[in-house]
Order: sequence, then C-alpha cells, then structure tokens
Amino acid sequence: MMASSAKKAKVDSKRMPNWLELPIDLTKNILQRLDTIEIVTSANVCPLWWNICKDPLMWRTINMSGFQIRQYDFSCLEKICRCAIDLSRGHLEDIDISFFGTDDLLEYMAHRASYLRRLRLFRCREISNKGFSEFVKKFSLLEDLDISFNILTKDTIVTIGQCCPFLKSLNLERIRSSDCECDGQAFAIAKTMPGLCRLKLTRIVLLNITLFAIIEGCPLLESLDVKECHRLYLMWKLEETYAKDDWKY
Repeated sequence: MMASSAKKAKVDSKRMPNWLELPIDLTKNILQRLDTIEIVTSANVCPLWWNICKDPLMWRTINMSGFQIRQYDFSCLEKICRCAIDLSRGHLEDIDISFFGTDDLLEYMAHRASYLRRLRLFRCREISNKGFSEFVKKFSLLEDLDISFNILTKDTIVTIGQCCPFLKSLNLERIRSSDCECDGQAFAIAKTMPGLCRLKLTRIVLLNITLFAIIEGCPLLESLDVKECHRLYLMWKLEETYAKDDWKY
C-alpha cells in the first residue's frame, strides 16, 4: 500500500503543471511581468489568458523598447503598440518607445491616452518638431519626459513647458553631437519649467549664463546632470554658490 502511494506521488511530481488551474490574480501577476510585445503576440494562446489581458489596468504601462524590438519591422511594432494602446482604454500612464515612433503614432496616442504621466521616446527619427508640439498639448498631466532627438527646437520646448505644468523630470538627449547651435533650448527650460525636480541634458549647448538661468528658474531642482553638455565651463565660484549634497553635477 505504501509502495503504491509512493509510486503515485512520483508520477504526480513529474506531471507538467496545468497553468489554467492557477488563481486568476496569480496568472495576471505572471502576465504583467512580460513586456508588451510578448503579451500582444503570445498571450492569446488560450481564451482565459486573453480575457485577462483585456483588462485595461493591465496596460497602464506599455514597454516597446529593448532587444526584442529588433525582431520586428517598424510597421509591425507600430501595429502592436496601437493594439496595446486600444486595450488600455484610456488608462495608459507610462509608455516607452524606441526607434519606431512616428507623428502618426503620437497622434493616435494623443486621442487615447489623456492620463499619460510618463513618456520616453528613444531615437524616434520619424517624429518631427511639428508633430511633437501638436500632440504634447494633449498630455497635460505629463510628469516625466525622456526624449532623444536630432533637432528639438526652442519653440517645441516652450510648448512642452506651457502644456505640461506638472512636469517634474526631464531627460533631454541630442543624438548627434553639435557645437554650432545656440543654447535656446536650455533657456526655454529655464523660462517655462519652474516645477522641475530632476533635469538631465546630454550633448546640448549650455553656456554658464544659461546654467545660472536654469538654477534660478527651476528652484525645486534636486538633481541636475549636465556633464556631457557643450561650451559649459563650471567655475569654482559657481560650484560653491550652488553646491548641494543631493545635487548631481
């Protein structure tokens, strides 16, 4: 009798687990650990999983960056992104897009993500100043903006500052290093973004006088990273005047 029970236990231990028998909350927790591409392309293997993924709260964060995007062409990635935005049903708060972003995708998002809090656009060369300026007006609740660009004009930054009054964190990176442009972008930040707490500028033209303007115009700054900016010569007097233990230079 004992031998029979042991044999049965051994057989049961070798049996593959039935994922469909997991509690709904646990299944949802597992699916939320996948990235957006994996969920959209793979989670519809069974009706149960796909019904779980139809919950708009599953799509408050959309991550379309990382190594997986290299397996798809840009048109396919945009379709996947649009599908995820539709599934969010207006609950989208955080989106991360690398390379394939376009003006058309921004327009699509602008009409369906009015509660967006965080936006990251990494090297999306098909997004224009005009397109970004037009649709950032729809993201009035934006708190965190991370964007790398070829040319982001002063007027575009002014639009961001005027239309996103809750902006607390800004990471601005110029893709191509250039020392021939004025620092109008940095002055625009100083004049229109008084609520910033964190600011990082990479490969931006930044004069000492502009840095003074940013420090004066953004009194809530806790973190300031400008170490890769052009034409900035940080003198000891400037360091002494504005040094704070929790500041990042």
